[in-house]
Amino acid sequence: MRFPNNRAYHVIYDDSLMDAVQYASKNDWTSVVPDIGVPAFSPEKISSEDRAHLRDMSRDLSIGWGFHAAGDNISLFSTYPPIRTGIIQYFKQTINLAREISTGPTNVVIHAGDPPKFKRARNEPGNFNETHRDFYAQTLRENITALIEHASPHVKIVIENTGWTPLVRDAIRSLLPKGLKICLDIPKLYSPGFKIMEEDWSFIKEHKGFIEVVHIHDVDPTLGSHQVVGEGILDFERYLRFLSDLSNKPQYVFEVRPREAAHESLLKLGRLLDILKLNL
Repeated sequence: MRFPNNRAYHVIYDDSLMDAVQYASKNDWTSVVPDIGVPAFSPEKISSEDRAHLRDMSRDLSIGWGFHAAGDNISLFSTYPPIRTGIIQYFKQTINLAREISTGPTNVVIHAGDPPKFKRARNEPGNFNETHRDFYAQTLRENITALIEHASPHVKIVIENTGWTPLVRDAIRSLLPKGLKICLDIPKLYSPGFKIMEEDWSFIKEHKGFIEVVHIHDVDPTLGSHQVVGEGILDFERYLRFLSDLSNKPQYVFEVRPREAAHESLLKLGRLLDILKLNL
């Protein structure tokens, strides 16, 4: 079966990271991607001894790593000095964890977050974000640059296509030459009305050489995203053909939980790749 060369599942409901590595080695995975939003995976809860054990275990079992930084209740647009400092410090702890556990190059996926929004009454003209665009753009660029510099060269910082706006895309464009990479989450290319967001899709196609991570899951109109591949409405063929032409091979992360559902999705995608005669 034609599985993606670098394939991982999103570690959320596993009992521990050690359990995840052992499971991955027995079930067709080449890597694992823990989400730091899971309380038990917070960097301060993983001791130096556990990190060494995880590094040795993953090396012995030939399992690689990727990491998803905490994304809820966090924004890289934050301008409040102590909160901004705390967010960057916590992300740096995540990068340190990634560096210490992985025996080879790895990545940390981040979300940009959102700047504040203040509407005017009676739909009066004027947009707060546009008024303060330069200020928030600079904040986002500075925060991501700090992460890139801290992570280099062992860990790549990868920004996911969630909540992208013209401001975010402009910031990403300026940071790609500095080492920032892109995470393509296929279902997040779609608006709540299940129409593709052409600006995001065009941007990603234009910068396809920077795609480092791809998130795989399906979308059901009643259940939402993160569903088993083939049980939703997404037509994966157009994206698989696009991805098969990439010169670099991204890490494919199946964001379907629990892990048994991720494996079911892997098998279904593998069968589709067989039918289409595509390699990822």
